[in-house]
Amino acid sequence: MAEPEISALILAAGSSSRTDGFKPLLRIGPQSILEHALDLFRLPAIGEIVTVVGHRSEELIPILRARQARFVLNENYRAGMFTSIQAGVTALAGSCAGFFLLPVDIPLVRQETIIQLLEAYAEDPTRAIIHPQYQGRCGHPPLISAKLFKPILAHSGDGGLRALLRTRRAEALVLPVDDPLILKDVDTTADLQILTDLYRQHREQ
Repeated sequence: MAEPEISALILAAGSSSRTDGFKPLLRIGPQSILEHALDLFRLPAIGEIVTVVGHRSEELIPILRARQARFVLNENYRAGMFTSIQAGVTALAGSCAGFFLLPVDIPLVRQETIIQLLEAYAEDPTRAIIHPQYQGRCGHPPLISAKLFKPILAHSGDGGLRALLRTRRAEALVLPVDDPLILKDVDTTADLQILTDLYRQHREQ
């Protein structure tokens, strides 16, 4: 019997209230931010990719269906990101050994980083969380063990996932990676331009 796989959970339910435009549909190069996030996890070692949608879901669902990607509708997305995490974990529970958690607005993480996190997990699958870290700062996506499914679903949401993970520090691993993009999100038009420039530079190399 094969061991449970590692899955990926992409959070794309928010309203993008601080950004000019709807984040998942903003474009970096020829693709939308959502498409970049999906492509990040197109690896043989990754099982299911689940995207949580909410705000303007009718615009995202056709993209996900075209890519044969599973999605979950969080009708309670206005209550905050943690409700989307819980919706995604409910969808994944029982089907995987753990999952990567990626907000859709951090779309250009390098696949090499995902591979490094998977290798670290394979070496020590007892860890509850593996955090990628660049120059002393932890970023996304953390790799979260299935052992945290029940605590996540039972959590009140106070302080979000960060508060819950702080209680499990003894079970966490911080993995240094050579990837500044684990810290690069899209909150403003200027952020989008920075990521677009970085994408073009990488394509030209």
